[in-house]
Amino acid sequence: MRNLFTLLTGLLLSILTYSQTNPGKISGAITDESQKPLPAATVSLLRAKDSSLVKIAVTDKEGRYEFDRIGEGKYLLSVSSVGYQKRFGQSFEITPGNSTVSAETFRLAAEAKSLEGVTVAAKRPFIETRIDKTVVNVESSPTSAGATALDILEKSPGITVDNDGNISLRGKQGVIVMMDGKLTFLSASDLANLLRNMPASALDQIEIMTNPSAKYDASGNSGVINIKTKKGKNNGFNGSIMIGATTSIFKPAEALYFNPKTQNSINFNWRKNKINFFGNYNPNAFRGMNRLSLDSRFLDDNYNTTGYNFTETRFRFGNNNHTLKLGLDWYADKKNVFGIVVSGFTFSGHPTPLSIADLVDENKQLEARLISSTDNDIKFQNATLNLNWKHTFDTTGRELTADFDYVVYSNVSDMILTTDFYNETFQKTGTSHLKGHLPANIDIYTFKSDYVQPIKAGRFEAGVKFSYVKNDNLVEYERLINNQWQTDQVRSNHFIYDENINAAYVNVNREIKKWTFQAGLRLENTIAHGNQVVTGQKFKRDTTNLFPTAFISYKLDKKNTLTVAYGRRIQRPNYQDLNPFTYFLDTLSYRQGNIYLRPQYTHNIDLTHSFNGKLITTFNFNTTDDIISQIVKPEPNSKIRFLTVDNVAEFTNIGVSVTAPIPVAKWWNANLFANVFNNRYKGVYDTFNINLSYTSFTANLTNNFTFKKGWSGELSGMYRHKALGGLTRMEPIYQMSFGVQKQVMKGKGTVRFNVRDPFAWQKFQGRNTYGMIDGGFAARPDIRQVTGTFTWRFGKNGQQNQPRRRNSSSQDEQNRVGQSQ
Repeated sequence: MRNLFTLLTGLLLSILTYSQTNPGKISGAITDESQKPLPAATVSLLRAKDSSLVKIAVTDKEGRYEFDRIGEGKYLLSVSSVGYQKRFGQSFEITPGNSTVSAETFRLAAEAKSLEGVTVAAKRPFIETRIDKTVVNVESSPTSAGATALDILEKSPGITVDNDGNISLRGKQGVIVMMDGKLTFLSASDLANLLRNMPASALDQIEIMTNPSAKYDASGNSGVINIKTKKGKNNGFNGSIMIGATTSIFKPAEALYFNPKTQNSINFNWRKNKINFFGNYNPNAFRGMNRLSLDSRFLDDNYNTTGYNFTETRFRFGNNNHTLKLGLDWYADKKNVFGIVVSGFTFSGHPTPLSIADLVDENKQLEARLISSTDNDIKFQNATLNLNWKHTFDTTGRELTADFDYVVYSNVSDMILTTDFYNETFQKTGTSHLKGHLPANIDIYTFKSDYVQPIKAGRFEAGVKFSYVKNDNLVEYERLINNQWQTDQVRSNHFIYDENINAAYVNVNREIKKWTFQAGLRLENTIAHGNQVVTGQKFKRDTTNLFPTAFISYKLDKKNTLTVAYGRRIQRPNYQDLNPFTYFLDTLSYRQGNIYLRPQYTHNIDLTHSFNGKLITTFNFNTTDDIISQIVKPEPNSKIRFLTVDNVAEFTNIGVSVTAPIPVAKWWNANLFANVFNNRYKGVYDTFNINLSYTSFTANLTNNFTFKKGWSGELSGMYRHKALGGLTRMEPIYQMSFGVQKQVMKGKGTVRFNVRDPFAWQKFQGRNTYGMIDGGFAARPDIRQVTGTFTWRFGKNGQQNQPRRRNSSSQDEQNRVGQSQ
């Protein structure tokens, strides 16, 4: 491996010295109507034949711009700036005899709505469909007010979220979720907990990519979701303050409950000369409840029914959380930018589930009742440090970037589980007490560097990445025996896991007439060690894999484009899924990890047709070996059932999806996403065969309305038919939301009001039927909510600069503290 990385590093260094010699040079200037220079205007160089983008430049303080090393061909220029009307220039040609072009001086006229004292902001559509990704602009949705990050994901095209927070994309689980280009390293439950407590007001965009290029980590068999938080980019001092309140309306059979929540945020940005300082802070409080019903049928070795368990669990919870992000960019000179970002969150929660379990015989006559109450105290903290550097060699787009990240997670859970036992006549027969102290710490170190070199009608990319992760988990259980707490040696444990991943990639893109080709290859070497300290059980894994990607696009005509994409991907087990510890829901059910989990490998193929860049139809096929799935298992000779994860079968997914923007009227725009898919699991697990298959469909519809006098509204809804979620057959889920907003204070303020799931339609139901397991569940979450918010934007509205996009080095690792192109 040392020789291989020496070779790759030498290749990267040799690339840095390579310079493509293209003859063309284009320069010019941009002014306003009074002929004053217009800085920070965006100048786009387009191909004359189809208006496809070649390069982008930003004017300097004198209003000037320049493009170097432009290949032969016909081009035109497009110029835009916030508060001004967009302009297109005349076409021109670069030839060996005419290699230097002085373009016309563009004079931009102010927008008609740019009045003195009025804030003008370009409104982005809620959903943007691009050939390589789908972008959700969170701020453009009135129903985002008071919502959480998980709520926004649920209404995004092709995404579904189950009751446990597991995220699926186009019917497939195994999605990688990033925050600002960084992997979260969280378990599915911890990630869901984080997203449930992150306000939508802290988000800027959500990027959805089903087939990322070799530049991205190979993790995630069904794609990548990148959640981008807000970052200011205007000159001067700017920002916003949002205050909001939400009440959820929860109505089980016996009563009506109102649960309050608060959502507040502060965002600011200060930019002057070479310094850009930005940040945001979000303090929030949350109160809520949930209901979960479980039923399980007990079977003997001949699959005859021997009894049942019916359990009702009522969850009440309250938590407080704070998120903070601060960053500084230093534009040292025209070619070098240095940056530092520190961020973190704290979460403290106190869930108190109460479970009533009735054990009955085969005739459904009561044999025993167990009443369990759990007092939980949970503290979850995270801190991240990112150091970054970007060097721009010239105006052609040749650049070198480097990122270093240090990420730390600390999760401490203290619980006391008390269970009272009753016989068939409801006479109390005993009480048990179980106390648990469960701390977990994760330290992550990552470094990556990427190089981009424009070539004739294309681009070359290469990079390296190194990561090291240490995961230290401790579980201490004690039982109350004779009024003395005694260590439970069977359930107490200590597990240490460390992992080192070394990666390198190359990616080449080339355009030839109507064809676009892209090919990439990523190499990843993984070295992992696990140590179960109490038992002395250890393991070591050392694997090296290649992950090719390919992308071919052909323009049939000006409006129709066909694209074929292929990628091989991996999904490594989440760190918490490898952890063999036991986590109790009640006395008869618990969750446990699996140190023997293996990675799963997936082949993805997409065939996409794009009409006019808006109507997108995609056929997808993928197959996965050793799929990782949650599975319910029985304890031998016991009525206890536990949830674990294992490599269970081969998985095949096939589907077709359509994304269509629908301009119904001048004031009414809709966006429809529909997906029909089939999931199939086939294999042998333990002693029983698995052969599950189901065809389902999902649909998301978002309607946006623009009214007069600053009013706008939204009506959105989603539906997912019966489907397989892992080995669980899920019942349909559906919901709708509506909201309105009004611009006030001459555009500096926004008032929003929305209602989510007003008819309380959304609930989660499913059933597991395989081997010795026959059990179902029904969960009704606390999601019928009414929200009102007010946002005030303050500061000087300077010219908007191009945002500095940055993907940190710890993308993949952070996402596995559970689970662009």
